Amino acid sequence: MKLPALLANFKEWTVLGPMGPEVPNHLSSYPLLCVDGGAHFCNKMDVWIGDGDSFKEIVNCANIYRLPQDKSVSDFALALSLFDSGSMVLNCWGFLGGRMDHEILNLGAALSYLDNGLGSEINFYKRNGKIAVKCVAAGEWPMNYQGTFSLVCVKNTKIKILGSCQYTLEQETELYPLSSLGLSNVAQGQFTLLNQGPLLIIFPESD
Repeated sequence: MKLPALLANFKEWTVLGPMGPEVPNHLSSYPLLCVDGGAHFCNKMDVWIGDGDSFKEIVNCANIYRLPQDKSVSDFALALSLFDSGSMVLNCWGFLGGRMDHEILNLGAALSYLDNGLGSEINFYKRNGKIAVKCVAAGEWPMNYQGTFSLVCVKNTKIKILGSCQYTLEQETELYPLSSLGLSNVAQGQFTLLNQGPLLIIFPESD
């Protein structure tokens, strides 16, 4: 599956999931891809993809990718496969606050996509409009943040943390899958993350 030629060159998108609420204005200015029931939470959409289990209505969209219900890959993972792997920004709205297994496996799908997406990032938003989880591909990532954050990987990944943080890593350090080494750091402004593989950056104070 590929995006239509008229949409293929956009490098920032909003991806709508089934948890809502209505997509905020600052995210509706990007091209909108609705994953199944995400179509309930916008007035227009550029692309719809899904198996119809959470959107039973007629899909009013020019670009429809209808999926079988019996499949071994999630609707969200197949939605990510539509995007080019280079320097994308995907803003995921309506994917948090539901079943924990769905949340975890959607984050896993994001990390799998980012394995080949150098310079790309995927942001998962809470209902209050704040980013709860930023998923980043390998690269150098300048940040400006005040508060607690945690780093998580699912593959051994070498990282550095430089700048205004309680715990910096000046030397390249191996972060192991689901290791507590990345737990509960505190940012005090500008810092830079250098990572050789995809990472989750979790902001637990985003409520």
